[in-house]
Amino acid sequence: MSRTPLAVLASAALAATLAACSSGASSETSEELTPLRFGIPTQMGANNSPMAVAEHMGYFADEGLEVEIVHTTDSVSIVQGVNTGSLEIGSTPAEPLWQTVADGEDVQLVYNYIREQTGSIAVLADSGIESLEDLQGAAIGQSSLGSSNLQLSNGILNSIGFVEDEDFSNVAVGVGAAALQALETDQVQALSLWDTEYAAFEENGTELRYFTTPEVASLFSTTYFTSPEYLEDSAEAVAGFGRAVARATLFTATNPEAALQIMYADYPQTRLAGVSEDEQLATDLVALERRIELLVAGDPQANGTWGAYSDEAIQSWADFALESAIIDTEIDAAAHVPNTLVADYNDFDGDAVIAEAQEWTP
Repeated sequence: MSRTPLAVLASAALAATLAACSSGASSETSEELTPLRFGIPTQMGANNSPMAVAEHMGYFADEGLEVEIVHTTDSVSIVQGVNTGSLEIGSTPAEPLWQTVADGEDVQLVYNYIREQTGSIAVLADSGIESLEDLQGAAIGQSSLGSSNLQLSNGILNSIGFVEDEDFSNVAVGVGAAALQALETDQVQALSLWDTEYAAFEENGTELRYFTTPEVASLFSTTYFTSPEYLEDSAEAVAGFGRAVARATLFTATNPEAALQIMYADYPQTRLAGVSEDEQLATDLVALERRIELLVAGDPQANGTWGAYSDEAIQSWADFALESAIIDTEIDAAAHVPNTLVADYNDFDGDAVIAEAQEWTP
């Protein structure tokens, strides 16, 4: 299986992204607030609406933070951004982080955001593909060839002995309507996307069949990470960021419709042209509610485990990454998952957040 070296990233592209990243509601940076650049490898949408909530409800400001959300098109650029100091905290599925560790670099996973796996391989229900083995010779549609979902689906197929470019190929098809069209026109025979994309397809009448493995289904997905230097020097900022995210996630889980309305208002580019807000809200709610199931898996509010990683999950990821050739050498994953700020993340009044969400009106 081929691996994409992190050094391949074009630094100029990330610099351009940083220069143009202020999408959404903007506010003048206050001298009292600490700036924090947070990178995510997707654009704002239903699956990222908790971030809009954290901004809108003042949860970041409550922590003394002025958070700038930097959008890129792939996880590799996020990892490089954190490594070079152009981002303080990054968001990515775990695959490129384990590759970074295997390459001898240090990153620190600090907040377990999506607590169960979002990714899987999907085919049309009437395609005749009924097992992973039936994907022999198939083209797998990826959002981009730098996507961490590519690494995940490669790992799933590697688990049955398939090798990229020998037994299957990967094709960049984007997301949304473009990806679905590529599948329906047989440009690709399967897609490697994520839960909210699949939910939107199904809401519009497309029937899908999913493939994964028990090992993959048990893995956490998108995680927040930082450099060891930033964690050491700015632990309070990391703790505040995680606490704000926990509050925003609880708000979103309590009132997902409110979270989407906040996002539409503060990020008007998320509104679809030619579609009424009510129509879009109905579709986006389906996607967001599916994502919420993964965000609150294990009931972190009741158990005080917002942001926490279990020892079992960490070891499962390290084992799967090695066995599926995502990495080519054994790693000490636990050394890169400190879990030292969990108590701080959970130090807030959950009842007050729930009440805010229930009482919120546009």
